[in-house]
Amino acid sequence: MANGQVVLVTTEPLGGGAPVRSVYYVAEQDPAKAEAIIATMMAPNERVEALGPLPEPAVKALGLRPGDFTHG
Repeated sequence: MANGQVVLVTTEPLGGGAPVRSVYYVAEQDPAKAEAIIATMMAPNERVEALGPLPEPAVKALGLRPGDFTHG
């Protein structure tokens, strides 16, 4: 197991208003790959951005396997 990534998803409401932000924890060390994993399920009005590493102990504590993710 290796480090993962913390990924931020920002949703721009279609009717206007303040953006909504959600955090995902991804068991993927490469930031671009972690973004791609989350981007596959996002809508066109959502932006995906890797924020930084998720330490290996946290990946294990969340019970994530390589390529898995969970919503924070």
